[in-house]
Amino acid sequence: MKISYLADHQSVIPTVSDWFYREWGYLHPERIKQDVFRLISERTNKNKIPVALVAFEGKELIGTICLKVNDMETRPELTPWLTGLYVKESWRKRGVGSALVNATEKKALELGLNHLFLYTPESENFYTKLG
Repeated sequence: MKISYLADHQSVIPTVSDWFYREWGYLHPERIKQDVFRLISERTNKNKIPVALVAFEGKELIGTICLKVNDMETRPELTPWLTGLYVKESWRKRGVGSALVNATEKKALELGLNHLFLYTPESENFYTKLG
């Protein structure tokens, strides 16, 4: 598995956008697919947030994760956020998510970020195991 910046693989933005729209579209019913595409496209930075990472096995895109300034409109005072962890269903429970979180934590430290916020409606156990 190789983890890279989304900035270096912008051709996968439509796939990542589709993943996000299908997985979390219910959280923002006012958004259309083009809105999600635009938001994902904004994460093509390398040395500042928002930044997204993508995981590949060979040429197959298997997952993604992001660092964002804010991820919860009701808590604008909290920043920065680890968000958007998505692993392709056929690759789940194989260490991809853990590797993406670890790579994101490393990137956060490189950016001088000593803490991250996280909200998850259903994956508490996964993140708790990672500390």
